[in-house]
Amino acid sequence: MKRIIQRGACGLAFVVASLVGGWWLGEILSSFSFAMPYWLDVAIRAAMHMAGEPDPLDPEDIETIGLVLLFVTYCIVVAVVLASALRLVRGYLGKRLAR
Repeated sequence: MKRIIQRGACGLAFVVASLVGGWWLGEILSSFSFAMPYWLDVAIRAAMHMAGEPDPLDPEDIETIGLVLLFVTYCIVVAVVLASALRLVRGYLGKRLAR
């Protein structure tokens, strides 16, 4: 039971760290001015059309969806970096403690 609680707490900490890291990465990168890529605009419009949205979306709605997608992407990038770092640290500590 103790191991389940430890793994759950570790998983929760990993998710929280990924969300916070994604938020901060978004804060850093949003300070640079850039226009939304054309391919992202087309992809959002195509996805909404496939989802059955009959009305054309406002440009503000597309920008909001684009920002949410960028936030999700930032969180995924931070999660991959955290998972890689965790794996490296576990491997290092495993070798060091095995001596």
